[in-house]
Amino acid sequence: FATSLGDMSDKVIIDATNPLGPFSDGLQVMTWEGGTSSGEKLQLHLPKSKVYKTFNTVGVEHMREALGKDMLIAGDPDPSHRAIVEAVVAAVGFKPFFVGPIRYSRNLEAMAELWIHMAIPGLGGRDTSRSFWFSLGGDP
Repeated sequence: FATSLGDMSDKVIIDATNPLGPFSDGLQVMTWEGGTSSGEKLQLHLPKSKVYKTFNTVGVEHMREALGKDMLIAGDPDPSHRAIVEAVVAAVGFKPFFVGPIRYSRNLEAMAELWIHMAIPGLGGRDTSRSFWFSLGGDP
């Protein structure tokens, strides 16, 4: 797939996907060999691009009404590329929150699994509905 995109040198890629697979009690985030995430896998196949994982920890309801909620971002720390992603996140209405390198997309994908389980009645520890989102406290 990645090779079909052509030359992606110095391009910013926003990965909003979650590699989900079934398991007996709902969904499970799938990991690649070595526990890597889909964000890391994408960066591996597009080594000259800058891959950022974001927009994957909330449902469509929050995309429609972001209202300044925190949006976590993992990816290349280079300020010029990171600024592009943060501008896109802010343009949608979220507050960008950079968490670290693309390796941290493992954490964001795990958070997405938790969000899905909390959003689907009967799967989570309590029924929160789809209005649930992650918010950070403390130092912005």
